[in-house]
Amino acid sequence: MANSKSSRGLNAFVNKHIMPVAAKIGSFKPLIAVRDGIAMAIPLIIVGSLFMIINSFPVAGWSDWLSKTAVHGISLAQILAKITNGSFGIMVLIAAFGIAWSYANQYKTDGVSAGIVSASVFFILTPSIMSGDKVPVEGFPYTYLGSRGLFVAIIFGLLSAWIFQWFINHNIQIKMPATVPPAVAKSFSAYDCANGKCDYHLLCNEPRLSSIM
Repeated sequence: MANSKSSRGLNAFVNKHIMPVAAKIGSFKPLIAVRDGIAMAIPLIIVGSLFMIINSFPVAGWSDWLSKTAVHGISLAQILAKITNGSFGIMVLIAAFGIAWSYANQYKTDGVSAGIVSASVFFILTPSIMSGDKVPVEGFPYTYLGSRGLFVAIIFGLLSAWIFQWFINHNIQIKMPATVPPAVAKSFSAYDCANGKCDYHLLCNEPRLSSIM
């Protein structure tokens, strides 16, 4: 009997004090955007993790066999690593797109355009790698496309989407004549906010760019 009263008292406390707070947190737009964006990358994470496990299976001699067995001059270990980098290794790029897409959609604006600009901003902020040749070749490291770049993807995915929806909802956009196809008109409507965001992040990133140059 005492346990029943205690249980009812605990349920009443939870329903009165904790559930309203949990409901507000659950409806918080940035958290919803982060949830949706990371969930969008889950299929790639699952596929990449599977091939990562195969490539590093804890059996004696397995890794050596993968390294020595080649198909058209490329070892199985290299093939599996490439699949991992092309799926699990780009999860942050997908998350950057998905977070901005979800956040912009919550404000009734074009989520696809916001996601594309967010992915562009992520590339702008990510440091490049340069070869040591006389004419250096610029490359993009997989390192920051994995879990190491997730925090940056979340922060600037949300920031990019907020700036995007602010421009659109304040009617700061290029309007095309009615004869222009909707897909083209939609692209131009996102031009102003995309240009403003890229310029802003480029200025914030100027010290890194100067050190590379």
